[in-house]
Amino acid sequence: MRNQRTLWLYLVKIFAPAFLGALALFALILELVDLFNNLWRYLSLEVPAAAVGKVMLLFLPTAISNSLPIALLFASTFCLASLYADNELTVIFGSGVSLARFTAPLFVIAIALCGASFAFDDGIVLRTINEKNSLSKELLNQKATLSRQDVAVISRDGSVVYRARYYDDASKTLSDLTIVERDADLDPIARTEASTARWDGERWVLGRARRFERKEDGSWSDASYGTWVGPGIDERPEAFRSQNRDLAEMSVAQLEEYAAFLRRAGLPYAAAVAERHDRFSFAFTPLVVVLIAGAAGGRFRKNVLLASLLTSIVLATGYYVARMLAMLLAKTGAVDPGLGAWIPLAIFLAAGVLMFKSART
Repeated sequence: MRNQRTLWLYLVKIFAPAFLGALALFALILELVDLFNNLWRYLSLEVPAAAVGKVMLLFLPTAISNSLPIALLFASTFCLASLYADNELTVIFGSGVSLARFTAPLFVIAIALCGASFAFDDGIVLRTINEKNSLSKELLNQKATLSRQDVAVISRDGSVVYRARYYDDASKTLSDLTIVERDADLDPIARTEASTARWDGERWVLGRARRFERKEDGSWSDASYGTWVGPGIDERPEAFRSQNRDLAEMSVAQLEEYAAFLRRAGLPYAAAVAERHDRFSFAFTPLVVVLIAGAAGGRFRKNVLLASLLTSIVLATGYYVARMLAMLLAKTGAVDPGLGAWIPLAIFLAAGVLMFKSART
């Protein structure tokens, strides 16, 4: 057991600097790519260097998060392939230590990174990337508005339908509003028209309103009000905002709430549900890349390091492409959002385990 711990420490000693170095390198590359993407705009608008530096600092957690899987893949493959190339693993295997036992520390690290990366992404990356995007838009004079024209919202499982000419997010008001209330059979039971509507924090207060209500005998009553409020007319202003929201900038809790709102409003919600599932499935990527690295190493007799790195990159690229295609199908509703997010992970995990078992040991 003592000899086993010595081997594990030796593996970690080789792996750690390679992983940290690769993580720093890939994060730096992503930082530079993001900088050069907007550099000419910063220069043309004479943005201060300190402000640009703050943008880069806010982008750093995102760069680290995006670099982690490829850095882990590179470090694991480099570590194992180097040991194969120097015939050190041949000696280790000859002493009765299997590949699975020897690489156990890498899998422990990968599993730890699965949980840590999920918490890091949901707690830090999303907050900083939102701040970075807001600051970048401010520096580049790119203003986004949540106000919207020609708004239609279905609320309360279809029992209340709103239609407005314009929603002003700054003042939380609706203009030229029509509200249709329906019964369980979705037949209209009331119609309310108002010139304006103002959100008071709990419900909509309609101004210059005219209301029609269906009576029991099927006839309709007609009444006008200077100000009118009614039960059930309380769909929150967020429902009327422009829905061009970036799902990648929303936390898991926000995605769940947003998907519930879209479902309640009768709007397409598959993309939000798929994105939420993808956050959980993507957290297992470190485990996938370590499996790929372990499976690719030792399969080649010549040019071990180069061939192992190339094979690992090809397999990892295949995994990312499969995820991309599956998520595209899931977000468009072609497949179930949950299946689209989890199937690529399941396939590559199973393939990785089979390849790992058949690796030279």
